Amino acid sequence: MTNPLLAKVKLPGRIFQLPSKGIFYDDGVLANHVKDAEIEVHPLSALAEMKLRSPDLIFSGRALREICLECIPDIIKPEALISKDVDAIFCFLKIVTYGSEMTIKSTHDCPNRNNHEYVVNVEAIIMNANNKILDNVNALYEATLSNDQKLILKPVTFQDSLDMTHIQQEVEKKLWETGSADNELIEKAIIRDLMSVISSVEGVSDKMMIEEWLRALQKKFFTEILDHSNQASEWGFNLNVELECKDCGDKFYHNLELNPINFFSG
Repeated sequence: MTNPLLAKVKLPGRIFQLPSKGIFYDDGVLANHVKDAEIEVHPLSALAEMKLRSPDLIFSGRALREICLECIPDIIKPEALISKDVDAIFCFLKIVTYGSEMTIKSTHDCPNRNNHEYVVNVEAIIMNANNKILDNVNALYEATLSNDQKLILKPVTFQDSLDMTHIQQEVEKKLWETGSADNELIEKAIIRDLMSVISSVEGVSDKMMIEEWLRALQKKFFTEILDHSNQASEWGFNLNVELECKDCGDKFYHNLELNPINFFSG
């Protein structure tokens, strides 16, 4: 029997396209009926929003899984999502739950600066996705280092982001406790960061071999890899919004905070 109490509280969803267009995903990440990564997103319930305010649930990845289960059932494996698509999901949820306008606080760097509230149109952000460069995605993620080694790069996944956040927390904890972070921990952070953007090197995709190779590289190659990765990642939503300072009138840019605790506050 259908619960009649839900008729007035279960709000209809809205269809959005993930900025990746789903081209990086294997079968099973999105539901079989999903075409071109167009997913239906339903508003957050009060309980679902509480989960997005729980640091433990967020940093374990459970919050995203439970939110997708309730609000975006078209996503079957949220842990396999690319970080850019997860950022997009927070934008979609914001729009369908509260509307397109989002109030943020920001401070310009002018001499008379104060912290002010500004209203940002999230709808305008998602309507201006830079996805044209994905039309030639294979070439986009190919890179050749100055030693002529060829790499296939990849976008950072949400799980990669979580792992790197955990390592960064380890570094910060060590700094807080001892005033310095040991070299082993710093190396771990650097290697994990690079591993998150490399799919294969010279046709080799074995993670242990790639890590061993990274540890033997000179620093200049680290910079080359990250430069190539940054260039390949210039697609999706531009989350740097232009604001007009309420103190001096100059234009400045503010990067939207997509940490769900802050993104859904207020």
